[in-house]
Amino acid sequence: MQFKTYHAEDMKQAMDAAIRELGSDAVMLSYDKVRRKGLKNLFRKPILEVRFAYDPAKIPSAKKLSASLAEQDGAASGSIFSPDDKGWGHKSKAAAVSAEQFEKLDSRMNSFESMLTDFIDKFTYIKRDITYDYPEEVQNLLGKLIEAQVREELAHSLAKQTDQMMRQQPGVKGSEIIEHLMVEQFGRSEPILHRKFTQKIILVLGPTGVGKTTSIVKLAADFSVKQKKNVGIINTDTYRIGAQEQLQTYADILGIPIQVVYHAHELKGALDSMSDRDIIFVDTAGKRPGDKEHKEDLLEIVKILEPEDILLCLAATTSFSSIKEMVDTYGFLDGYRIMITKLDETKYRGSVLNISWYTQKPLAYVTTGQNVPDDIEIADIESLVKQIIRD
Repeated sequence: MQFKTYHAEDMKQAMDAAIRELGSDAVMLSYDKVRRKGLKNLFRKPILEVRFAYDPAKIPSAKKLSASLAEQDGAASGSIFSPDDKGWGHKSKAAAVSAEQFEKLDSRMNSFESMLTDFIDKFTYIKRDITYDYPEEVQNLLGKLIEAQVREELAHSLAKQTDQMMRQQPGVKGSEIIEHLMVEQFGRSEPILHRKFTQKIILVLGPTGVGKTTSIVKLAADFSVKQKKNVGIINTDTYRIGAQEQLQTYADILGIPIQVVYHAHELKGALDSMSDRDIIFVDTAGKRPGDKEHKEDLLEIVKILEPEDILLCLAATTSFSSIKEMVDTYGFLDGYRIMITKLDETKYRGSVLNISWYTQKPLAYVTTGQNVPDDIEIADIESLVKQIIRD
């Protein structure tokens, strides 16, 4: 097993280069944002540093290993293919044994590769950063990040970049640099914007129990009451009776029409009945990760409704491993934004940075309680950053 690092503008560029040079069996081990060298690049957009593991014998498709085995078999039997009374083309016994040995070797290699990937994913930052000698100011900032439950590999990456930039610009405070780096990681918040004389369909996704239905009600109330928009709701989450009743109760209070859809073919009719609505929120069922039927249902909903915006709800209280599982579950959808729920239920804001870092998607909203419509707000990036690096 050998390793190679690529520097690229984006992940696709790095993956293309690795596949081209190392073959399709190359495995991505880790990636990180790094600064370009030189003072002139101090505030330029970082580039990706992506590390791959590969088996030299599989460049490409195990040809080198096959050739090596062929030579060994040829030496043992005189030839891989032996002529007989039927002519050329019958494999010798030595060749058959070698093929079987190769399959076992390939299987063991794949198993080892999988274990190695998991190991390096968990402990790469130890080799890269634990031995790094941070100055006291940066060490204190690193401690604050980890205390706020920022992932350690991300925390060390931010601390290392901060130290490097402090060395390039003596006199600049480390806290200012690390806050700048975190703001850059978050990017700009991207709330829902509505253009006059258009209809906007907003699909809301998320696992069960994340507060998806309550968040929809808050957004619907905000657009209806505060922004004076004509709002409608389509509910496709027919698995939970409580969710239907909750939506219906709030819809009655707010004077918002609601349509319950049990089958995909009913979506078009529900949409037609709300042709006068400026904004239509579509609630969806939350399912366990990897549910193929749920994926197919969502793809059909997207195909029929063609939503302009998709919001993925993730709770700030969820562990990082669960966040990864949830995000990967919805990986077949692109262009979505993040709505962070239950921010009031944890004092640790590092989880929000972890979500931004892993998804590489913009934040739209955060919810901070159960009150409708007050406990929801546009994600304030600078405020979140200051809460992570608090005194």
